[in-house]
Amino acid sequence: MLRKLILFFPLLLIASAISLTAQQSSKSKSKDRFREKDGIRYPVRVQNANEINLDGTDYAPAYFKQGIVFVSSRAKSGPRDQKGETFAELYYAFFNYNGEPSFPQKVAFTTEKRSNFHDGPVCFTRDNKTAFLTMPNNKDGVLKAGKNGKITLKIYESRYGRPDWSKAVELPFNSDDYNCKHPSLSPDGTKLFFASDMPGGFGDYDIYVVERTNGGWGMPVNLGPVINSDKQESFPFISQSGVLFFSSNGRSNSLGGYDNYYVNNPLNNPEEVVNLGDEFNTSADEKSFIIDDEGKSGFFTSDRARGAGKDDIYRFETPKGLEGVGKPEVNAAQIVVTDAKTGKPLHKAEIRILQPSEDGFVSGNKDFYTIDLTPVQDKPNALSLQLVRKGAEDLGSADLYSNAEGKAQTDFTRYHNYLVVVSLPGYSPKERLVTVDTEKGLTLNFALSEAPRCLRVGGMVATTTFGTRILNATIKFVHRETGTTETVRTNWNGDYAACLPLEGDYVAYVERAGFKSENYRITNLKMGDNPYQETRLEPLTPDAAIEASMPLATGIQDGSIIVLDKIFYEYNKATLNQSAVRYLDALIELLKRYPEMEIDLISHTDTRGDARLNQELTDARAENAKMYLVYKLGESEAKRINPYGKGESEPRNRCTEGVECSDDEHQQNNRLEVKIRKVGKVPRP
Repeated sequence: MLRKLILFFPLLLIASAISLTAQQSSKSKSKDRFREKDGIRYPVRVQNANEINLDGTDYAPAYFKQGIVFVSSRAKSGPRDQKGETFAELYYAFFNYNGEPSFPQKVAFTTEKRSNFHDGPVCFTRDNKTAFLTMPNNKDGVLKAGKNGKITLKIYESRYGRPDWSKAVELPFNSDDYNCKHPSLSPDGTKLFFASDMPGGFGDYDIYVVERTNGGWGMPVNLGPVINSDKQESFPFISQSGVLFFSSNGRSNSLGGYDNYYVNNPLNNPEEVVNLGDEFNTSADEKSFIIDDEGKSGFFTSDRARGAGKDDIYRFETPKGLEGVGKPEVNAAQIVVTDAKTGKPLHKAEIRILQPSEDGFVSGNKDFYTIDLTPVQDKPNALSLQLVRKGAEDLGSADLYSNAEGKAQTDFTRYHNYLVVVSLPGYSPKERLVTVDTEKGLTLNFALSEAPRCLRVGGMVATTTFGTRILNATIKFVHRETGTTETVRTNWNGDYAACLPLEGDYVAYVERAGFKSENYRITNLKMGDNPYQETRLEPLTPDAAIEASMPLATGIQDGSIIVLDKIFYEYNKATLNQSAVRYLDALIELLKRYPEMEIDLISHTDTRGDARLNQELTDARAENAKMYLVYKLGESEAKRINPYGKGESEPRNRCTEGVECSDDEHQQNNRLEVKIRKVGKVPRP
C-alpha cells in the first residue's frame, strides 16, 4: 500500500538513493518490458470518446465528480497561440448512463480575470473541493516572464467554497526559470506527482513527487533513473492502488512517439517500467493515461489516425483489470443482519451495494428511478416533476446474501462512498451510507424490523374511448368490515400500487376530476394474493374528443407549468451536473410523448446577491438546459424550446429581498420551470 511504503522508505532516503549519475539511465532501459497480454482472461476494449471530441486538441482527462474534466482548444473564434490554435480551456463532461462522458461544458476553477493563455491540465482532491492547475506563470491573470525572457508553466492551487472557487495561488516549489506541470494527487492527498525540467534531472522533463506536511509542501524529489529517461516523461497519474502511470518518448521499447507506461511501487525501489502495449499505444503519440479506482476503466489521449481532431480522448474498459497492474486498495467488510426484536440472525437477506453520487442519486443506472408528476398545492395547473427511487426489490439482483449466521463478507474500495441496502421479505428494508476513509476493516450491523402487514394490490386507470392513461387519479380502498381506508394515486403512466393492512373484502373507489367515478370490489383478499385491476373512466362530457379528454387525463394542457425544483446547481454556476441531467432526461421523455409540444424553459434564482447578476445567471442556466435538450433530441427540435431567465423576480415563497430565510427556504426559489406553450396534436395511444 502506498501509504505504508512511504513510511518504510522516507522521501529523504529516496532522494539520496537516486542522486546517481545520468549514466544509470541507459542501464534502466534494460528493465523496460511490455505488459503481458492475455486477451481471454484480461480483455481490453478501447474506443474513441466521440461524444466529447471535436476539431482541434482534446486531451488530459482528469476525474471530477461524476465525470471528467479535460483540456480542449475547440473554440472556433478568439485569440490564438503561435501554432494557430485557440487557447486551450477546461471542459467538464458528466458520465451518462453507460459511463461515457457526454455534453461537455466549459468550466473554470479560478475567479480572477486573466489575459489569454492555455489552461490545464488539472487534478482534484477526492472531495472535489481543491484543484491543482497547470497555467503559465502569471500575476492576477497577467503573464510574467523569467530572467531569460521566457514564460514558464507553474502549478497553482484553488479551493472551492461559498460562493465560488478561490483565486489561484502558485505552489512554493514553482520557479520563473523552469517548468512544473501535469499535477496528479495521491489518493490520500499527501503527495503531488508532476513533470518538470528543473535542473539536475535525467532528461528534458522528469517526474517528481512532493509531499505535503503540516499544511505546507516540502522539496520536490526526482523519481530516479528507473522511471525517468534522457528525454521526456510527462503526464503522471498515481492510481488508487499506488501504481504510477506516465507518458514517455525516451524509452527503448517505445512503439513510436509518446507511449503510455506504468510502474508498480514508484516510491519503493521500482525495478521495471512496463509499456502498456499495443492495446493502448501505437506509432502515434499516446499520453495522459488515467484509470478509475476499481482499475477497470479509464481514458487516455492519442493523435492516432481517424480521430475527430488533432488529439482525441479515448475510453477503455477492462472488466477484469489490467494484468500486472497493482490491484486497488480495499477494506474487508462484514455485514451482519439480525432481527431487531429477537436479535437472531436472518438468513438469505438480500444485500445490494450501490454507488451514491454527491447529489444523493444512485449513479450509473437510469432504471433505479421512476418518473412521477405530482400536483402542486394551491396551483391547479401546475405539476412537480419527481424522480422516485424504486424499492429495494426493484434495484436489480442482490450483490450478496446473508448466510445462516446472518453474515456476508465483501471488500470496499478505499476512499469510496457506498450505499448499502438490506432487505428480506416480511421485513422493512434498511440502508446506510458508508464512507471508507481508513485502513481498518468494517463491520456493518443491520437490525431489520418486521414490516407492517401488507397485502399488495395494483392496477391501471385509463379513459374509456381512447385508452389514454390517467395521471393522478385517486383510488380509495375501503375495508368492508372495519371501514379502514387506504388511498393511493396513479403515476404518469396511469399505474398504481397499494399496500392494504387487512384481509377480507374491499371496495375500491376510482376518481379523477372531469370523469365519471367508478368502483370495483376485491373479494376475500388474503396474504399472497396480488390482484390487478384495469379501470376505464368516461369523461363527464359525452363523446369528448381526444383533444378534450387528454388534458383531463394527464393534467397537461396549453399553459400548464411543470416545476423541476430538485435541480441543484452550484452557487453562481450554470453548469449542468448529473442531478440536473436526470430531470432533463425525464423532460425529454415528455417531449417525445408529445412530438408537437412547444415549451418555455424558465429559470429562477433566490433573492440573495445582485439582481443583475442573478438575471444573467438564470439566462445562462435556461440556455444551457435548452442546449442539453437539443443535444439529446437533435438540432431540428430546437424550435420547440424557448429559454428564459427570470432572475430573482418571482420567488415562490416569503423569501423576498431582505427577508431572513434559511438556506432550504432560499433553495425553493432556485428552480427550473417548464411552461407548456402548446401541446399540439396529441398522438392516439
